[in-house]
Amino acid sequence: MRMMKSGFCIALSLVGIGSAAADVPMALDRASLWVGGFYPTVDASVSANGDDLSGSNVDFRHDLGLYKHHTLSNLRLDFLVFDNQGFTFGGYRYSRGAARTLDRDIVFDGDTYHSDAYVHAQLSLQTYYATWHWWFEAGERDVVGIGLGAAYYDLRGVIYGYIDVAVAGASIPSAHTAGRGEAEGTAVAPLLTLGWKHAFSERWRGYADFSGVRKPSGAFTGHLLNGRVGLEYFPWRTVGAAVEYDSTDLDVKADKQSWTGTARIRFRGPSAFVRLRC
Repeated sequence: MRMMKSGFCIALSLVGIGSAAADVPMALDRASLWVGGFYPTVDASVSANGDDLSGSNVDFRHDLGLYKHHTLSNLRLDFLVFDNQGFTFGGYRYSRGAARTLDRDIVFDGDTYHSDAYVHAQLSLQTYYATWHWWFEAGERDVVGIGLGAAYYDLRGVIYGYIDVAVAGASIPSAHTAGRGEAEGTAVAPLLTLGWKHAFSERWRGYADFSGVRKPSGAFTGHLLNGRVGLEYFPWRTVGAAVEYDSTDLDVKADKQSWTGTARIRFRGPSAFVRLRC
């Protein structure tokens, strides 16, 4: 841990970031690294329309058996370029698969999967962001801030299994074939963040922030909202820990050649981090 902390501070010093922090507000660090995990409850529903069929709103947890809990690695880097301005980078990747026998008919990407069909599903979401923050002192121990930047998100939902097909002259489906439907899209959108940090003491600090992304036009539209509140503790000057509660809502609509449909994904749960600061 000591070698990791020293390497982190040396690397920042080489690019001129880890300089003396005499004028940095008490609630901020000149530079800090967050390494930890996010353990959310996941709710996801995706629809994919076919050429002639409107897609079902498929709940990946209730319809397809996607387990609602999954631990995600979570990484953030904050550093000040000036005494009250600087960058934040972060993001995470979610990927999970499931398989089960359907309880109802669903239509996905032009294929109909009937009840009692056994299907496999895969859902993945990547989100990464970069913001420039301005922090303003609101007292000796408090800062409030606003940030502007960009967020990238990459969504992919896949369902595959056996579907019924009609045979010429037969009155009911009498053959099976493999079906596969896919909903995927990527986008980059402007990001706005609002934040607050409070130093209870040299060792204890609290924070809260809210961020929002909205893409109003194009083949991939919608919004991504995130809110979190947390508590930091530093038993040593440069090494500590943080716990927080996160809530993320993704709501998008796609109208493109590869996918026409909607997606709604909710992540809610706790995160824990090891904190390194200079």
